[in-house]
Amino acid sequence: MVRKSSVQLIILTFVAAIVLVASGCAKKQMVKEETAGKGMVTKKEEAMPSAPQIMEKPKAEASNPAPMAPAVKPKEETLPKEAAKPVEKPFDLAASRIQFAFDDYSLSGKSEGRLNRVAEWLKKNPDTKIQIQGYTCDIGTDEYNLALGDERAESAEKYLERMGVDSNRLSRISYGKERPRVPNTDEENRSINRRDEFVMLK
Repeated sequence: MVRKSSVQLIILTFVAAIVLVASGCAKKQMVKEETAGKGMVTKKEEAMPSAPQIMEKPKAEASNPAPMAPAVKPKEETLPKEAAKPVEKPFDLAASRIQFAFDDYSLSGKSEGRLNRVAEWLKKNPDTKIQIQGYTCDIGTDEYNLALGDERAESAEKYLERMGVDSNRLSRISYGKERPRVPNTDEENRSINRRDEFVMLK
């Protein structure tokens, strides 16, 4: 009887030892699995991309930004300007009248200078015709002054022809002491009335 009890006690002790060993191995296995699981989670967490960082919006520009420098326009190429042609003044034929001395129909140097300008103008205007009008003061008879006025007009006509003006473009008339420019009240006024005038014919 004592022997049976001893055998049973040995068996129980052996079984208990096996149970203890088995439970210890199970705990170790669980610890290893947990550790391995944690490691995997950590690796997965490391592998997953981190949440995108929120970029800060640029600060709004100042309400009064600094003025920008004006754009520099390219210089335009300047073309050489043509030389401006002088504007020729219209010829004043009426102002080209010539004066004569008392009882004379000869031309003075000043009169010839004016006749030269008349001749140049006529050459530039070949279709123009003029009339030469001879005048006198009031001294003398009508017949005498008409003849003297004609001689004065003829003097200017011949001079223009010598300057190259065609005689067909010239005509003359004498008014004598008629149509004075100013009243014949004194010698100064009379000298003004001793003249030739030029009128353009249409």
